Amino acid sequence: MIIRFSALAVALSTGAAFAACSSAQASFLSCPVEGSGKWLEVCAEDQAAVYRYGPSGHPELELVAQYGPLEYAPWPGVGRSVWETVTFYNGSYSYTVTISMDRMDESAWPEGGVTLRNGGTDLARLDCRPQEAQVGWTEGLTMGKARAGLRWDPGSGWTR
Repeated sequence: MIIRFSALAVALSTGAAFAACSSAQASFLSCPVEGSGKWLEVCAEDQAAVYRYGPSGHPELELVAQYGPLEYAPWPGVGRSVWETVTFYNGSYSYTVTISMDRMDESAWPEGGVTLRNGGTDLARLDCRPQEAQVGWTEGLTMGKARAGLRWDPGSGWTR
């Protein structure tokens, strides 16, 4: 399983719909959304994280978040599932993007999706189509936080 996971860490499809990340290494998640003709993409660019959602090639929503205030939780390194979350804000709306994979199941595929909330109320959960999530198990968001002068402490979160 470790070999397969390592391959997933660097293997991203070259046919991503938006293909708007500056490089394959900058992609956190790219996938077609189940039940729609829309795509979800999160990029870990040099200066900021970027969320895109909408029709292939024409995102209808793009949110840019500087790394300092970005709400990002990296995988803590324990447990059966490898997972990470990142949240973007647009007024009172939040978009929490989650990637995960069962690292103990050799037949498991990476999964991803976004939960839309207004205040504390869940409005929608959009999942990537099964077996089509392109997950970048890179340290792009962690490195962005580090460039902003922050470091991850599992007990207290991001600190200076």
